[in-house]
Amino acid sequence: MSAAAGTLPHTLPGLLPAQDAGLQVDALLEPPVRLPPPGRLPEGADRLGDWLRGVLRRRPAHARELQRQARACAEACAALAHCDEADLSQRLTVAREAVRCDPLAARGRLVEAFAIVGEAAFRALGLRPYPVQFMGALALHHGWLAEMATGEGKTLTVSLAAVLAAWSGRPCHVVTANDYLAERDAQHMRLLYEHCGVKVASVVAGLEHQDRPERYDADVVYLTAKELLADHLRDQLAARSGADPGRLALRRWLGVPVSPRMSVLLVRGLHTAIVDEADNVLIDEAVTPLILSAPRESLGLAEAVRVVAALADAVVVGRDYELLPRQRTVNIGQGGRRALAALDSALPAVWRPEPRREELLRQALTVRHFIRRDHQYIVDDGKIVLLDEFTGRMTPGRTLTAGLHQAVEAREGLEVTDPSESLGQMSFQSFFRRFPRLAGTSGTAREARGELWRIYGLGVLPVPTHRPRQARTEPVRVFETAEGKWAAVVELVESLHREGHPVLVGVRSVQASQQVADRLQTRGLPFALLNAVLHAQEAHIVMRAGEPGRITVATNMAGRGTDVSLAQGVADSGGLQVVIAEANESGRIDRQLAGRCGRQGDPGRVWTLLSLEDGLPERFLWPAARAALLATMRSIGGARGNAMAARSLRLAQWRAEADAFARRRSVLKNDDWLDQALPFEGGGGLAA
Repeated sequence: MSAAAGTLPHTLPGLLPAQDAGLQVDALLEPPVRLPPPGRLPEGADRLGDWLRGVLRRRPAHARELQRQARACAEACAALAHCDEADLSQRLTVAREAVRCDPLAARGRLVEAFAIVGEAAFRALGLRPYPVQFMGALALHHGWLAEMATGEGKTLTVSLAAVLAAWSGRPCHVVTANDYLAERDAQHMRLLYEHCGVKVASVVAGLEHQDRPERYDADVVYLTAKELLADHLRDQLAARSGADPGRLALRRWLGVPVSPRMSVLLVRGLHTAIVDEADNVLIDEAVTPLILSAPRESLGLAEAVRVVAALADAVVVGRDYELLPRQRTVNIGQGGRRALAALDSALPAVWRPEPRREELLRQALTVRHFIRRDHQYIVDDGKIVLLDEFTGRMTPGRTLTAGLHQAVEAREGLEVTDPSESLGQMSFQSFFRRFPRLAGTSGTAREARGELWRIYGLGVLPVPTHRPRQARTEPVRVFETAEGKWAAVVELVESLHREGHPVLVGVRSVQASQQVADRLQTRGLPFALLNAVLHAQEAHIVMRAGEPGRITVATNMAGRGTDVSLAQGVADSGGLQVVIAEANESGRIDRQLAGRCGRQGDPGRVWTLLSLEDGLPERFLWPAARAALLATMRSIGGARGNAMAARSLRLAQWRAEADAFARRRSVLKNDDWLDQALPFEGGGGLAA
């Protein structure tokens, strides 16, 4: 799978018709209309009206009403404690029938239905939902994005809502940030689902094709957005080739032979999606659409990229080409063109035309300067494996487009593989806008509430914490050089370790995590390292991260869905200490890491140490601005100079977020353009 722009027509096989959605609720909590196919985003006066609807959707009256209902759920749940198992089972049956007949209002017994599921959770898992968890589940049921602080029990909250969604008889997909969370949450919540008569399964990368239909046939399926969309696209290809169940049945009826190798549809339908870590899935991951592809032979490409990769090391920046850091690309100058012309005879004939050879050089230089090993990719068993910069995890099976993947292979001296040919593609925005019912949870959604409403019609509803948050955030410290920052990080970690605190150090890349690990090892400090390369012991490392004096160095793998439980006595001594050693391009990701401490009212502290040589200011602050800021820091000094530098780095973060939004908006506009340009609204998919 790779990254490029594209879409599919609106008519999607397997999607439940709009008239079957059954969206009937009271006026106050009425969810946004989600009737596929979606129209274009509102513009002009319509956009103003849509914005006003979003403002009204987020007004505090909604939260107060849900709080009232949540308290009623908690009281009703507590009253069920005296019920024996037979009585509870009968109540579950009655509630399930009510939800099946009236999916959203449960015939006026919605509070009772949630209370019964809450009691089932206590008996199956030993977890009695708090009122705030009932509030989050009600928000999900009514089509909100519930912003719940980390540690507030989002996994159980999602399960409460998923049970009711499954009782409606329609497919329910719980979309998680990664395969680890999909498997973990499905397994942890299995007893609750079984107690409620709901079948649960998970679909992860590497699952064999023939095993997927059975998993998708479950009432609730945990999986990532990539797996769900990829399988949906595979179903599109199957339908186009006549391998869908309807066409196969017709072939059998007509007496036409049907090969047993013909595939069946994987996904039994799309209706309800509950997106955990919704800002990651709906915002961060939506920068590029997903492409289903297959290798395509390209004559002479391997030889051409090797020749140009050698040239990329010989040309000089500023003389032969110009860097564009913010766009992560280059402009080829006259010097670069002359160097290419001199190589003309060494290139295969098909790659000698000037536009094609210039593109090869542009790709090679982009790889040299902006696509770095242990940052955007690693080499595993002689193959390039891309890293997800938002989660820090490996993404096997994904490739870069436009020849960049081959340029990376040539630079690493690996076998150059054939490029991929697109078989089908769709953006995540277009895909999730097609769900009749969409909801989600996140600990960091308020920064993106405008985009979430405009693109998906999701209102962000803040859910209060069960206990007051006690974690302290120390002032940001900014250093002139990266060397000074890393030295300060190690000094801070050593000091906290001597005091007996557990410490979690967060960095952005595999390379940075290894750099911190080497410095700690030089100091003789014990530590655990968690990154995309050393991921096999993830569960064990996370389980011990809250022990006294424990040092854990991690990439963004520790930022989402990671529960660090404090060992006995740690809370009394100050709790978990989180050290943010590199700022991400989105402040939401930094907040996710900071949220690893201070969970459920526990104490903790967040330390942030940055430098002007980090990747964020280098890319999003102009060189002149960085030089002026450095001079100001030296002249002012002290807390004032540090505060000014911190504000400048936050400005760089805002610029990075604005660029990412522009890319997402461009992808969606391209979808709109293709929807108008391709004349087959009722077709089966894009031509291969």
